[in-house]
Amino acid sequence: MSGPAKADPGPADCSHGVQATRWVDADGVHIDVRGLAAPAPLVAILALVATIGDATAVIVHHERDPKILYPELAEIGWKAERIDAPPGEVRLKLTAVAAES
Repeated sequence: MSGPAKADPGPADCSHGVQATRWVDADGVHIDVRGLAAPAPLVAILALVATIGDATAVIVHHERDPKILYPELAEIGWKAERIDAPPGEVRLKLTAVAAES
């Protein structure tokens, strides 16, 4: 046998060859940045958000609360909401803030 198959449906090159895993599910586009050294998680998340052109949510799988991410998101018109996650994981739902009229 050739060994276990890698479950890597959509790696995202987020600088210097570091990769985060991406996939699409019913609740949005997911990105798993667990295990990446700083600043790779921030870079990968912001790069993904920059590609979203509609109301699609981004679900972030992280191992800690990425406090530096929140002001960066606010600056580009996005917000983060912490959602339920298994123990040891921080999961965030990122959404674009609708322009107020």
